[in-house]
Amino acid sequence: MSTRIQQSNISSGTNKQTAIASTSTGVVVDVILDETHPRIKNKKDFQTAFTEKNTTFVGYAIVRKYSDSTTPNEQLNMYPCLNPSDTELPVIGESVELVMVGSIEYYRRIPGFSLNTGNAIKKRADVIYDKKEKIAVDASIKESAQTGTPLGNTANETSETSDFGKYFRSNPINRLKLYEGDKLIQTRFGQSIRFSAYNNANNVYSPTIIIRNRQDSQTISSLKEGDITEENVNSDGSVIVLSSGDYQIPFTATTSITPSKFSSYPNPLKGDDHLLINSGKIIISAKTGQMVFHSKGDYGFISDGKFSIDNGLGADLDFGGNVNITTSRSNSNITLNTGSGKILLNTNSSSQPLVRGNILKEILSTMIDLINSQVYRTPSGPTATGPENRAQLNSLKARLSEMLSTLNYTE
Repeated sequence: MSTRIQQSNISSGTNKQTAIASTSTGVVVDVILDETHPRIKNKKDFQTAFTEKNTTFVGYAIVRKYSDSTTPNEQLNMYPCLNPSDTELPVIGESVELVMVGSIEYYRRIPGFSLNTGNAIKKRADVIYDKKEKIAVDASIKESAQTGTPLGNTANETSETSDFGKYFRSNPINRLKLYEGDKLIQTRFGQSIRFSAYNNANNVYSPTIIIRNRQDSQTISSLKEGDITEENVNSDGSVIVLSSGDYQIPFTATTSITPSKFSSYPNPLKGDDHLLINSGKIIISAKTGQMVFHSKGDYGFISDGKFSIDNGLGADLDFGGNVNITTSRSNSNITLNTGSGKILLNTNSSSQPLVRGNILKEILSTMIDLINSQVYRTPSGPTATGPENRAQLNSLKARLSEMLSTLNYTE
């Protein structure tokens, strides 16, 4: 059984916009996602049979035209995407527009009311092909075949027995609110890029870009299909905001720590050019070179967790002002551990070592005991034990612990 294949347009320089001759509509029966699809054959030429797959048709859609209800699925044409550099794959059961450019037909996805499933209806392709069931097809499907009008979900959807693909599932995704002049890119998975200038409280010209990877699941559950929503920089998936002017980034800190040391903490995030990156986790990596941070103003780190640096080499810190390190908020310790290395304070030399407090106390205590017990030999015999001011020496001995710090320690 032969397979009819739409000729592929290999030339990337073809101007498709000026050569469009006619259009028709059809329903997607299958989409070729990779080289494992049965429509993908091995590469061959006149001399050698190659074992690798011919991936030319990856991204093609197998489409049944609404005017064709008799051709078996395995004989339906494959159609390339109209703009492969901006591919938007349809799903099974979704209506597409077939655009004739020169002598080649391309498919173009028709957006539907549902952002996630588009205009797809489960089992639509089967219904159109089966003449017996075609009588029971909703009138809207027949109308779509004639006019190309995109469809939404209808009562004829048989979700219990059919899917939009092997693993694609319907998910509730809401469209974003629009502002005058916006350029908005939205995908069926809740990702979006907004280019705007008036999406602020006073609708004042303030160019802003918002990139979002996922719509907040709580927002999805609280909204109905068809409801309009707006990006939420705090609860949506990973979000990047490039803002200016009157756009105020509605960022709410996720930490419980109040930035008491960061006296110039920017609040509100408005009135200047701002860049916000907010995500569950952030990893920044410089693979082969340096990583440099410049700040014209203050900079700070605010975290509910622990600050740590694991460095392969040493560190050089040069501060132009006082350095204050405090742990008084939690009465925690500060530990400097160099192993067998030295800690040098205000010197590059190790000629003046620090005193060990307990050892010094022990030595001084022993010295006072020896003074108190000393006896001198004289021509008239040995003297009495100890000096006459033993009481003063014992009083001094009792105070030796006062010289030991209760907060600072060395080895």
